[in-house]
Formats: sequence, structure tokens, C-alpha cells
Amino acid sequence: MQPIIIKSTTVNPLTANISIFKAYDEQSKNGIALLKILSSDNRFVENAEIKYQIGKDKKTLLTGSAKSSVIGELMINFPADKITRDNNQLNVSIKKGKDIRHIKFNLPVRSRSNYQIQFYPEGGYLIDRLTSNVGFEIKDLEGTAMKATGILYENDIVIDTLKSNSTGLGSFSICPKPSKKYYVKLFDSEQEGNNYHLPAALKHGAVLTAGTAIAENDFRLQLVANNNQKVHILVHNFADVFLHADLILAANKTQNLRFKLDSVPIGLNTVTILDSNYRPMAERIFFAHYDQLNQTELSTDKNEYGTRDQVNLKLNVSGKSKAPLTALVSVSCTQANWVSVGNNQNIIDYFYLQQHLKPLPNRPMGLKYVDQDYLNDVLLVKTWSRYKWPEEEVFNKKAALSSFDYHGEITRRKKLLTSPLGLTTIAGENLNFLDTDSAGRFNIPFDHLLIKEPKTPVWLGMVADRYDLYSLEINNPQEELTKYIVQQNFELPNVRAEILNNGYQSITSAAGIKLKEVVINENNQNTDYAERTYNKCGDYVCRYNILNCPNHPADVGSRSPVNGKTYSNGKGGEMIYQGCLEAERKPNITILKGINLAKEFYVSDINNKNEPINFSTVYWNYQIKIKGETSISFNTGDLTGPFKIILQGVTDGGVVYGEKEIMVKRK
Repeated sequence: MQPIIIKSTTVNPLTANISIFKAYDEQSKNGIALLKILSSDNRFVENAEIKYQIGKDKKTLLTGSAKSSVIGELMINFPADKITRDNNQLNVSIKKGKDIRHIKFNLPVRSRSNYQIQFYPEGGYLIDRLTSNVGFEIKDLEGTAMKATGILYENDIVIDTLKSNSTGLGSFSICPKPSKKYYVKLFDSEQEGNNYHLPAALKHGAVLTAGTAIAENDFRLQLVANNNQKVHILVHNFADVFLHADLILAANKTQNLRFKLDSVPIGLNTVTILDSNYRPMAERIFFAHYDQLNQTELSTDKNEYGTRDQVNLKLNVSGKSKAPLTALVSVSCTQANWVSVGNNQNIIDYFYLQQHLKPLPNRPMGLKYVDQDYLNDVLLVKTWSRYKWPEEEVFNKKAALSSFDYHGEITRRKKLLTSPLGLTTIAGENLNFLDTDSAGRFNIPFDHLLIKEPKTPVWLGMVADRYDLYSLEINNPQEELTKYIVQQNFELPNVRAEILNNGYQSITSAAGIKLKEVVINENNQNTDYAERTYNKCGDYVCRYNILNCPNHPADVGSRSPVNGKTYSNGKGGEMIYQGCLEAERKPNITILKGINLAKEFYVSDINNKNEPINFSTVYWNYQIKIKGETSISFNTGDLTGPFKIILQGVTDGGVVYGEKEIMVKRK
């Protein structure tokens, strides 16, 4: 999952912002978060229904509901002393009329330190009297990577100096001794009293050491234990086991391991060491067949172009041994400053890294998979993420599988059907028929929901004379998916509280806060003589609140009665109107949302000199088939500066990504 910033002229009906009003109150031990809600035209949104929850996953600390004030604000108190890294997410749901907005914010965790350091021994644990590599990561309290220097202490004796790089990552080597405590102090005058302790070393165990986690045709490791034992060695990807071997380890004797990767797929794989009882002792993640990543070639006829100039682009995708691959890709050309370098996520980074190791440390230079030093650092700190034995079990959430298929059920008198029933869907000009199964259950195929124009409703009806005897229930997959997504933890990378939503303002919003709108209602004394004064049964109420008053059967002041309301019977008594006895037959239509496929990219007319071409994206095609060298052409517009061509998609040999930058200058 990656953050997406959408800059559009489409107006956002609700704009919400959360900031910390007061981090901690010494008397109440609480903090205060300030929620501000504005409309699309920067007006205060009052009386908005607000529901909030503090917590992550199943760890809910606090829930509440309220309404926004007259200036569109709400102060949310939270127990600052109880806020930890495991429960500090504030989830807010805002509803005003038909508009709904969800927003998430990470509450600050009270700490004496301005930084957080995590230590990751290679293989999983430090072991007494065995030398281990230890990866570490330094961040500030808001998750921003810190380039810093620290001192490693054994008890109170300095034994090493540590340095993290621009991604906040680093490593060092250590041989822990029994009964010794190890900690790090950072070079910072404000952090002088803060010690960051390494995890305690285990008395017995094994240590894995890899020179590099980037492998081609084989992967080499060193394994050593501080006691005699039998171990089981697995090479796997947590779905399939590719290699397996048993090994007898002698105390303090290093074993050199070499794995041939012929049967191991490209991408992330893991070497896991199990003890004689098949419990995990150590593991190491590595990237197999790194040299076999698909390659792209993007070449243009020149590097500099004029405005409204033609760009001739040649594309080629190759795999192992430079063999050409068949690929289905999207290609775009857009202004380079519209492409975020820090937060950009491409298909290769996600497919091979992000989906398995999230969250990944940020790499300021953009592409992650091309930097082997970065990969080695990341694979060191991300090892042993699925186990906590012998300390505790780790909770692993399973990914939920979602489907965009509408599915539903038809019943008769709250009972399942005994024979199939026909259904019809009308999506504009797209007319289709389908049948339920014998129990009344059905799925609506994807192609039945295709519409040519956005917002065209899809009508679903039953093919039955007495359709009103049946009940139809349908599950909207988009609603189910929305509920699931709202429940997920999502953090914007390296975003500080005071600028949380700075980049998310609508570009159509006027500057400044507008005063509250005053609405003046006019009482219209004109009478609508065409207005119906009775219902389908002929029942009416006169101006004196008498039901079916014989003195005013067609009076202009009469109105239709309302079910459950009390009216006079004209004889000094009162009665409750039970409603019109004429049963209204329910409609045989259920409205569904259609699926509007992407339109082809509109090409500007470069010959029309009177019409400016100021689009930041000058070319986009979401579906291009490449087989060998493929040529495409497009034109630049009137905007100048660097433009970036981006290609990404899938091949019969995996995913593929490539980019190239061109310069556009005014003629």
C-alpha cells in the first residue's frame, strides 16, 4: 500500500485536519488532539457526526462520538500515559449529510528520548560468546530516518562507534559476553542521559552470517553454534520448501554453507535453521537470482525536444540472457516534478520487496531494487520478523482476499428457493440475462456491469410475474472492501503533525476561512392549486386537522394524512391514522453501481495554435503489448522542463519497470 496524492479540480466536500493541541497535561495526565473540519469552499462544518477510535488492530484503547462545534472543531482527549507504539493510531470517521470522510493520525508516544533505535542481530538473536553482525535503524519519534553517530558501550566501557546512513540504517559486529550489558548513546547534547539497550544474548543458540544477501546462482552462509546439536536447514519462501538438509553442529566450529539456487525462484527467499524439535533458531532473508531481473530499454530519437514536438520512443523488454519477452505494460510521459521521488513506489519494488517486508525504510533517491547496498541493509534488519520464540508468539495477520463480483441471494418468505430464478441486468446499452442456482444464490459477472458513461446506473430485475413475493439481498463488494481498508493500519511516511495535510488541499479552494453562511428562509404564501391533497385511498386531512372532513372534501388547505399521526374524527374524538389499506407493489428494480473502464488518452491538436496545451501529462496508454522492439510516438505540449517517461507492467517472466527523462524547451 502506498500513499497517493491526487491533485484535481474535483472538489472535496469535506476537508479534515488533525493536530496536537496539547501533548500532555501534568494534572489530568491527558493529551488533546484538535480536529478541524472545513467544507470544499473553506467554510466551517458544524454539527458533523464524528466517531473516533484510538488503537490498532484489536487493541482498542478508547472510542467516542461527538459533533463538531459551530467553528467545525472538536477537541479529542486521549490518555497520554497509556499511548504506546501498539495503540497510538487515532481513527476518525466524519459524516455530514451524505458526505463521509475518514482520517487517521498517529498520536505522540511519551518518551524521554527524541529518537528510537531498533537493533536486529543477524539470524535473529545475540548468542553468548558468538560474534554476530547487528543491523540497526535510527528514527525520530515521527518515524523520520536519522543519519546519526553513536557510541557502543559494554557496561560503562566504550567498545565501538556506530554510524547510520541517510536511510537511518547501519550495522556493527559484536561478540557478547555473559552477564554483560550493551547499550548505545547518541552524539547529541540533549540525549546525553538516554541509553538504547541491545537485546539480551541467549545462553545457547546459533548464528548465521552472510557476506551479502544479494545472490545470483548460489547463496553462501556461515553457521556456528556454541553447543553440540543437530539442526535442520530449510530454504523456502514461507509458501514452498525448495531445499532441505540435516546437519550436526560442533560447538564453536564454523560451518560453511553453499546453496545452489537452480530450483529456487527469483526474489526474496529465506534460510531457516530449526533445532532438533523443529523450532526456528535462526534465519536469513536473501534475494535470489538478482541478475535475472527483467530489463527494459527506453530509447528516444533525441534527448531534447521543442514544444509541440514529436517524440519517437522505442521500447524493449528482455529477461534472462537478454532474451526478448512478451510484455503488457502501461507507458506515460509526465512532468518530472509531478513524480514524487521519496514516496514513489514502482511495480518491482512492490512485487519483490514491499508486499513482503512492509514498511520499508525510505530511500531518498527513489528506486529501491537498483541499490544493492540499500537491499543488504534492509534484508539484514527485516530478518526474523515472523518469530519471537523463545520470548513469545508473534501475531501474524492474514491478508484478506477481496473480489469485485456482486453476489446475492433471493428468498421467498424468508426461505431458500427450490428452483432457479431468472435475472436481468441493464447497464445502459449493455443488456444481459443470468440465472440463480437452485437455492437462489447468484454472482453477477464483471462484463454485466460495464458502462460506457460514468455514473450510469445498472438495473437488476427478477424475471418473474409475482416478483413482489420474493426478497432480494445483494452484497456490494465495494462497501465490504471499504470497511476492510478503513480498519487497516496506514501511516504516511515521515510526515510531521504540523504539516500532516499540507499537500492535500484542493487546488480549487479559495484561500482563507469564510464566515458562517446565514440562510434566510422566505415563507411562500402562494398556494399551489395543482398539489394533490389526498392519497391513493382518497384519504385527506383538512386545515382543521380532521381526517376525511365532509365539510372540506376538496379544500385547497387539505393535505394527505401521514401513517401513525393523530387526527380528529370530527366528532370530538381522536384517532391514529393506520395508513392506506391499498398495498403498494414494490418495484422490481435494484440499482447497482456500474464499472466504467478507462478512456483512451485524449491527444491534443498541436496544429491549433489558438488552443494552449498545458497538460502536465502529454502521453498515457494503459495497455501496450511489447514483443521485441516496439515503437510509439507522441507529442509534447506547451509546458517546458524535464519530463519523465515511465513504463511498468507484467511479462511472461515476471514484472518489469523502466524510466527515462527527456527535456522540453520552448521553440
